[in-house]
Amino acid sequence: MAMGWALGGGLASPASRRSRCPGGSVHGLLAAVSGVAIGATFSPFGGPVLPFVAFAPLAAALQRDGSRPAPTFSVTPFMHGFVAAATAHAIGLYWMVPALSWRTRLAVPVYLLVVAMLGLLGGAACSGATALHRARRWPLPVTLAACWTGFEWAAAHVPGVSYAWLHAGGSLGWYPAVAGGAELLGARFLTFWTVAVGGGLGVIACRAREGDGSRAVRGVVVLLAVVGVPLLAGQLRQRGFEEVEVATTVAAVQAGHGGSGTGAAAELERWLPPLRDLAAERPFDLAVFPERFLAAALRHPGNGVPTDTGLRVADFAAALGTATLVGALDAGLVEAGRDTVWYNAAYVQPAGGALSPAYRKSRLVPGLEGIGWLPAGTLGRASRGYGRGRDPQPLPLNGGLVGAMVCYDSAYGPTARALVLAGAQWLAVLSNDDWLDPERPFRTTWAYWQHATHARLRAIENRISVIQVATTGHTFAVSPEGRASALAPGAGEEGIAVLSVERRGAFTVYTRIGDLLGVACFLVFVLGIVPDRVGRVPRRDS
Repeated sequence: MAMGWALGGGLASPASRRSRCPGGSVHGLLAAVSGVAIGATFSPFGGPVLPFVAFAPLAAALQRDGSRPAPTFSVTPFMHGFVAAATAHAIGLYWMVPALSWRTRLAVPVYLLVVAMLGLLGGAACSGATALHRARRWPLPVTLAACWTGFEWAAAHVPGVSYAWLHAGGSLGWYPAVAGGAELLGARFLTFWTVAVGGGLGVIACRAREGDGSRAVRGVVVLLAVVGVPLLAGQLRQRGFEEVEVATTVAAVQAGHGGSGTGAAAELERWLPPLRDLAAERPFDLAVFPERFLAAALRHPGNGVPTDTGLRVADFAAALGTATLVGALDAGLVEAGRDTVWYNAAYVQPAGGALSPAYRKSRLVPGLEGIGWLPAGTLGRASRGYGRGRDPQPLPLNGGLVGAMVCYDSAYGPTARALVLAGAQWLAVLSNDDWLDPERPFRTTWAYWQHATHARLRAIENRISVIQVATTGHTFAVSPEGRASALAPGAGEEGIAVLSVERRGAFTVYTRIGDLLGVACFLVFVLGIVPDRVGRVPRRDS
């Protein structure tokens, strides 16, 4: 109630607010400024401060429309949200164009379609936030935070084309003491928190412009508490971590451009001498290769017998004397063996013994890896993309369990959480960033940095070690407290990094309860965008 009175209520009349807050001609510019600021948080320069102020201009633009009487409908909030969301994701996803244009002419249309769809959802979020603020007298910073978080939750749960790649506040994952709240409510907390703080700043700025200094001061006090309490708790939490013993040592192979071709098995064997030399100096327990390093299945789909590639992987692990975790393909038969479904997969091959079951990638990149929810053989034709893995389970490794995830999987907190609940003692993210053309400019893009952000968030959410190994970058380790090793080798290079896995602690609150905040915010988002005249409280003008 205090936050609502300080930040969301109103003493001045609607006409007075409209005359003193920035004029309508400025609002579109404010929304665009927020879009640029949000987009900058998706970059390597996001920092720990910008996420908290990025939504302030957008909130200032929405505040004027929120002062209208309840029955008044305006399309303006929708347009402001569209501009902010579309601008932000146009900046954050710019790398789609250089990444895909050398492979398909549809790169630019697909990029524009994705940006437009996210812009529509962002517009709906701002429209819903303003409607709840105007008609139900809920504080605008709270409604904006809830509806924006609900929009991101909705985008991540659209069947077949779910999108969870970028979200507000994600850059805080690089600052573990600031991002500690993620272990309670998941990464959604970072979105809600940063949007609410930015919204509060925007509303306070409007109040100060209106000349209502006392209300602005009260708002500042409340906002300092909203920022300070989680920050203090995060600092104390970080100091509470004790030194944890290393459970596993991993040799992560950043393989460069040599793999994923017709001679993939030979490429695997190329790494045997350097790995042997490394083991003589710094022993390790596991060698890890990136996503789809072997562009072939390791066992036959019909009878499970190892393929020639599978036999060579077994020989490699035996010669190395160490288990190997490798990205490859898996195949399954449907319709009495008349069709084959291919999966983007990961396997553990022990130094002696049978190949593990396959972990099948459960989150497919929309448009690039197939729809995922259409079964093979639909309409009488074989599936052109990968099949979607179901019920993710960790893989057996040296008497324990490792939760393997493949590339886009790491953008989804529920996938990592399911593996942890199933007994994974640490997580390994196998990714392939080799789709960027090495002969063209702008090869090293923000995509590398954004992928590394997801690994940090998954580690903090579950307080578990995460190893990421990529074809061309980044390859690194994240400890349960969220601290990451150096990014080595560098992007675009090839080499081997020896990384440490620390023991997992107790389950976090988020691991136990899941994304309840996201679900709650989605319900608020729906409440804001669905017309409803029942139970609305008319605003009082005084």
